[in-house]
Amino acid sequence: MASVMKKRRLNVPQPTELTFDPNARQEYLTGFHKRKVARKENARETAIKRDKEERVVQRKQMRDQRKKDLELHIAEFNAELRKQNMDMSEVEKDAVDGEVVEEVVPEDVGQEDEYVDEDKYTTVTVEAMGDAKDDEPEPAKIPPKVDALPKKPRPWEKDGKPKAKKHKFRYESKAERQNTRRKQKDKNQAQKAKREKG
Repeated sequence: MASVMKKRRLNVPQPTELTFDPNARQEYLTGFHKRKVARKENARETAIKRDKEERVVQRKQMRDQRKKDLELHIAEFNAELRKQNMDMSEVEKDAVDGEVVEEVVPEDVGQEDEYVDEDKYTTVTVEAMGDAKDDEPEPAKIPPKVDALPKKPRPWEKDGKPKAKKHKFRYESKAERQNTRRKQKDKNQAQKAKREKG
């Protein structure tokens, strides 16, 4: 029975001499932390790169989806527009053929609807637009005279007179404050001297 694990000789040249480098040994023994930090930094950079690529792919998918949605919306809009144009073209064809076509009046014209909300009652009447009587401008209405209205007393006015405007307050500059203090001090000293004499 032949052995299953037969060693093959590889045609790799064997080194003729081994050299010992103490500096390389020292670097290997003291470089565990440095290599660990390098692996972490490399992993962080690849994760950041992968996240950026994923975001780019997501944005591209979102743009494509929006583009498809827009195209679908435009197609629906155009179909509805063609449908409405076909309805209008039928009316125009009848007019071109020489037939007198009556204006199409919706059934809702002249209908009154009533809406009741909590404390409001509203009646809505539907009228056709573009009638000849609507095109004429209405004469301008003259507003009632203001003098005819009774004058209401205003609580912020006393005896019908408006309040005097408040004086606008502003801070004095340093020089102005010093000047004011000096004047006040001189005035106080003059009053003190006057009391002592009198």
